[in-house]
Amino acid sequence: MQMTPAGEGNKPVEVSRNDALKLFAMITMLIDHIGHMLFPQYRFLRSIGRLAFPIFAYQLAIGYAKTSSLKDYAKRLFIFGLISQVPYSFFSPDLAFKPLHLNIMFTLLLALGVVHLYDSGVSKIKKYSENKGVKHLFYGLAIQVSVCIIIFVPEALSIRYKDFSLDYGFYGLVLVLIFHLHRDSKLKTVASYIILTFAYTYLLGAKILSANSVRWVGRPLDIWESLARFSFVWQNITRYNNGLVRLEGYFFQARSIFALIPIYGSYHFNDKVKLNKYVGYWFYPVHIGILVTIAYLTNY
Repeated sequence: MQMTPAGEGNKPVEVSRNDALKLFAMITMLIDHIGHMLFPQYRFLRSIGRLAFPIFAYQLAIGYAKTSSLKDYAKRLFIFGLISQVPYSFFSPDLAFKPLHLNIMFTLLLALGVVHLYDSGVSKIKKYSENKGVKHLFYGLAIQVSVCIIIFVPEALSIRYKDFSLDYGFYGLVLVLIFHLHRDSKLKTVASYIILTFAYTYLLGAKILSANSVRWVGRPLDIWESLARFSFVWQNITRYNNGLVRLEGYFFQARSIFALIPIYGSYHFNDKVKLNKYVGYWFYPVHIGILVTIAYLTNY
């Protein structure tokens, strides 16, 4: 069926509900979280879990395109983000209380805003090209600059405040935007995904190297120096655990690109599974709460 995207400045796109893909994402997320909380020694569980987030990012991009009410969509993400934050604040193997570690619902909510802002900016720029109204160009460019700022704000906050983090940070926001921009081109999606993976891995490496006070020319690097020392950072992140070749170490998240296989192949099973709309929303806080409880009971 043809649906018109919720944001301005888009062409109609063919989208449909895919509960089989949602169920697959929920299962892989559960496996990932079991590995994270209960069996960290079994790394293959975390490898399977790398498939989950890209699928949720893809489904958010599709959900944005087909929703009849962007406001209601955002409201659901916000409400379940608040609900999920209670158990998620303890969601680490040591069960430490981390209230400023924001869960994935807030990432998806912010990504929804980023996509909507981006489309609004594109719409303004198109109006300028049609009637040469300079104010439309100004507003359009200002909106696009604000999109870039919003994308990197979570990373800046995590650097400035060590207790703060947004699950998947700029990586998650950009990935949703990639699925939105290139939903009609698999080749562009794959290429953009690869570029994002390298950018994310480099940033992750720079952050960890600076946090661990790795020395360069006899002194520890801060984060900004790490980001500027490309050759130094690149050698460290690629050599560590032979990461680039084995997709290990800093490149572990790169395994998530294999999520494109179920994303583009699951429509063969599209009519096989039907889920209530709220199952995915409730599954997130409930399974995290259960895992936190199990970890508490087994540890204490």
